Amino acid sequence: MAFWLALAVLLAGIIGGLAYAVFRAIALWRQVKRTGGAFSTESARIAAVTEEMQEHMDRANASSLRLQEATGRLAVSRARLDVQLQAVQEARSTVRRLLWFLGA
Repeated sequence: MAFWLALAVLLAGIIGGLAYAVFRAIALWRQVKRTGGAFSTESARIAAVTEEMQEHMDRANASSLRLQEATGRLAVSRARLDVQLQAVQEARSTVRRLLWFLGA
């Protein structure tokens, strides 16, 4: 009688352990699927943000090139203005000397 009781307890323990292991395995599988889905979602979001950042960098580089071109044109214009201002100052100086000579 004790043998059958021990065998029943052993079988109940084995069946209970297997059931527990199966339920834990199913829970682990579900968790892995959820985690994988979260990883793929985050990976897609990171890829989209990275692509957006690349577009912003491309636009910034294009703007930088346009700014460099404009700075070059501004430097040329400034040089022309300096030459013209020098000419105006020389003309004023000449006119002042001439007017001083005529007035004296």
